[in-house]
Amino acid sequence: MVNKRGLSPDEYFNLDDEVLDMLMVYDAYIEPSGIHVEMLKHSYQCYYSSLNSSTLTPEAKKNLKVSDYDFLDVLDPTLSTREKANKRKAIKEEKHSNSISSIGEAIKNEAMRKNNGKK
Repeated sequence: MVNKRGLSPDEYFNLDDEVLDMLMVYDAYIEPSGIHVEMLKHSYQCYYSSLNSSTLTPEAKKNLKVSDYDFLDVLDPTLSTREKANKRKAIKEEKHSNSISSIGEAIKNEAMRKNNGKK
């Protein structure tokens, strides 16, 4: 933001808190080169490119969402950054525990099948 606005470090550090907050909101959400606007542009470009792709099946095209292409996770304003990180961590741990339990079940089923002596 300092470079975009041409502010020197002294000018930047001497800004009022309200003005700095307004500049941060403008920079993040309103300005055409802001993170939110750039991610919207990227996500919609990828989404429409995927919809126009002939390699995807109609079922796969129906399941696509614009948020699938939001790799920075900035398009969903309902959660804070920390809440999003905690949610991703919980999902990752749940998948990990599920994969371990499914491997255990597969090993158990294979062992039970071999004990029968039947194929």
